[in-house]
Amino acid sequence: MKKEHLLNSQIALDEIDIEILNCLQIDGKLSVRDLSKTINLSPTPIHQRLKRLEGSGVIHHYAAIVDQSKIGQLIVFFVNIIMKEHSTKNGGDFIKAITSFTEVVEFYTIGGEHDFMIKVIVPDMLAYRKFFVEKLGEVPNIAKLQSIIVLDTIKREMRVPL
Repeated sequence: MKKEHLLNSQIALDEIDIEILNCLQIDGKLSVRDLSKTINLSPTPIHQRLKRLEGSGVIHHYAAIVDQSKIGQLIVFFVNIIMKEHSTKNGGDFIKAITSFTEVVEFYTIGGEHDFMIKVIVPDMLAYRKFFVEKLGEVPNIAKLQSIIVLDTIKREMRVPL
């Protein structure tokens, strides 16, 4: 019996799909031919599976992962946010504002004491201060902000364990 996983109760993934995804998460530049050799399946079914995984949104997009240490000094902050009021309109306006900021590279709704957490990458402290005051400071309905500076990254993994 083949092992299958369900994602969002919609997409059934079998062992071959999982193997394809794991290979691509290690090297997103693998060709269909390389995948077929690695997985030991002919190129046509690999290509069909890739199209299904892409078309269904399981594979969201392909991107280069940039090593920040190789391109110059950047500062990373996590900012925890507590909202004043929780309403659909206020939440929608808040999300629209935050997602428009290029400095924000990740954005999460979280449980616990805070409502949201964002990851911010800027070139220096002056840029963070400007972002904090001129952008975050102008977003309505924020009750409290807590900035956490990242001193060092111990592990950074973009791969989803399947």
